[in-house]
Amino acid sequence: MDSAEVAAEQASRFRRWWRPVLGVLGILAALFFFLVARRVLAIVQNPSWPPGKDAITAAGAQLATERFAARSDPKPADVGVSFAWSTAATLDPWPEGKNFFPRIYADVEKAKFSIHILMFGWREGEVGTKLADLLVEKMKQGVQVRIIVDAAGSKPYGPAKPMFTHLADAGAQIVVNDTFPWDKDGLYPDKTSFDWSQDDVGRADHRKLYVIDGTVAWIGGAGIEDHFENGKFHDVMVRVTGNVVRQAQALFLMSFRAQGGPLPADLSPYFPKQPDPGKIPIAILQTVPGGFVSADQAIRELIDHARTRLDIMNPYFTDTDLVQRVVAAAKRGVKVRIVVSQTSNNPQATAALKYHYSDLIHAGVQVWEYPGAVVHAKLIVADDTSIFGTVNFDAWALYRNFEIAMVARSASVANLFEERVFGPDIAKSTAGTPPDGLGERFKDWLWDRLAYFL
Repeated sequence: MDSAEVAAEQASRFRRWWRPVLGVLGILAALFFFLVARRVLAIVQNPSWPPGKDAITAAGAQLATERFAARSDPKPADVGVSFAWSTAATLDPWPEGKNFFPRIYADVEKAKFSIHILMFGWREGEVGTKLADLLVEKMKQGVQVRIIVDAAGSKPYGPAKPMFTHLADAGAQIVVNDTFPWDKDGLYPDKTSFDWSQDDVGRADHRKLYVIDGTVAWIGGAGIEDHFENGKFHDVMVRVTGNVVRQAQALFLMSFRAQGGPLPADLSPYFPKQPDPGKIPIAILQTVPGGFVSADQAIRELIDHARTRLDIMNPYFTDTDLVQRVVAAAKRGVKVRIVVSQTSNNPQATAALKYHYSDLIHAGVQVWEYPGAVVHAKLIVADDTSIFGTVNFDAWALYRNFEIAMVARSASVANLFEERVFGPDIAKSTAGTPPDGLGERFKDWLWDRLAYFL
């Protein structure tokens, strides 16, 4: 054989050897993506609400956290536990970042011992940098700072890396939920290890929670991002005090430990006696991937039991079952009002809801479209009960993401939401109308059919 024939024979042998190998690798890759897609997209519901007798109480929050921290290898999904009904001393809702950010900064500035922040979206803009700089100053004063962020929402490996590494260098302990491969656990940025279970992948941590000195909590839909401060996104954050803050502290610390973050042996300083335990009945709700869906189940129960009024504000309302429950509430005589964006940042989700406009409006539901900003608040008030937090009314928030909310029974709190949020927002809004035209109706029908993926 000449050199050309030898080369051709070697190439032929190479192809014969590699073709089955490539075939096997292709099958394995397809199987991997199938399994990941199945895990990510699956909808699983386990009985999660109301809380049972073994639910974590405010008094038992420290012990529950200690037991969780003592596990050899706790996982993020392990935070899917019930929290018992508790009490709040104050619940103070504030719409618009120009109102709530200064108040959050003020609470951070007053911190004496610990500042814990669980945040989906914390970006490197003016608002994010201001809070980071404030935290650096607090750490110089000896205040402990722990942070949980989501990789997809906060970009700690991308544009926001300088901000987060500055925080870490100053002493902040930071862990990251790695929504996209590869999942690593431990302290950001350089004390992490590869997590062979890859249990974060495809499961966004969409929660927003601050716990300051174990006595003040903030919860709501807003990230630490400029568009929540400059009016482009319309959102609400709620300041909470009372015994329920002990449970919020437990949830944060368990989540921090589940991402590989270290916790001190003595946790008692993080669970101080509350200055005022409060009297408002309140409970923490969650969505935890894998089937713990107390938020979803509590929301459906609340809608089904509404008697006189039902107010809803949500940016992504695509769950058909929830829509049908709202229609049923209106048909039984409940005054129902829904506030959504006139122009959303998610036109597909808007289209899916508009497919139901006709049924909603004909049942007597008032659909109000808020102009000039993306409605991003996640609120529901039924009679004298309010739910507020991070839960969108779509399949991701109801079943697949990590989400948090609180449910409170208080006429005065419900009235505050009316006074500060629903009343002013509806006054600015225009009434929604059913889609017109065959093309528009077909588009809305199509996106409604695809709501499982939205």
